[in-house]
Amino acid sequence: MDITAASDSYHFLYDPTLYATDPDFFRVISGKIWEEGGKIRVKTARVNTTMSVLMGDIRFKATIPTAPTGGDSRILGLYSRAYGNRNAMYFFISGTNFYARSYSSDSATPDQTTIQWDSAWTNTPVEFHISWRINKVDFYINGRKVASHTEKVPAPTLIPLYFSNSDDDLFIDYIEGRNIRKVFTAKRDFYSSTTSTSSSTSSSTSSSTSSTSSSTSSSTSI
Repeated sequence: MDITAASDSYHFLYDPTLYATDPDFFRVISGKIWEEGGKIRVKTARVNTTMSVLMGDIRFKATIPTAPTGGDSRILGLYSRAYGNRNAMYFFISGTNFYARSYSSDSATPDQTTIQWDSAWTNTPVEFHISWRINKVDFYINGRKVASHTEKVPAPTLIPLYFSNSDDDLFIDYIEGRNIRKVFTAKRDFYSSTTSTSSSTSSSTSSSTSSTSSSTSSSTSI
């Protein structure tokens, strides 16, 4: 495994037309993802990136096929299964509701903003943007700010991207990061650049995975 650490003004662009669904970048937890028509198709799946970031601007263009509907569960943003409902920030569709959520390091209760779904977002590519700073998290859709959280902000720690889709097909056109303060990637990151320095090592590792589940009155199992 090639490990790269970089800092200061890091920028990356993951373009599926070039990289398809690179298994060194995506860790599929369940379900299936694949490249189709230059996009990532997420079919009833949960997936993390092996890349983790610390603060900055994360953008991804995604097509959500239907307006929020009963039984839907979709998550797009930054979330670590190791942290669970801590140190996370993401767009969340639960049934007919659409939220922006963020979690601090010390509470499973989120800062949550309800977002009114716009019919113009249905079944068309939409840019979602999460701007993470030391003291706030801002959420944008197609350039318009839809939420700003200052109460529950993740601690300065590395967090991977996470996409979860319970039904239908979710398509992702690209994933982009700008002004990233710190980054860790378990791959030669030829789709990125930095104005500072980076270091890499190569190692061979084996791992086993396990899963646990927990719930609280204010948390979500994802």
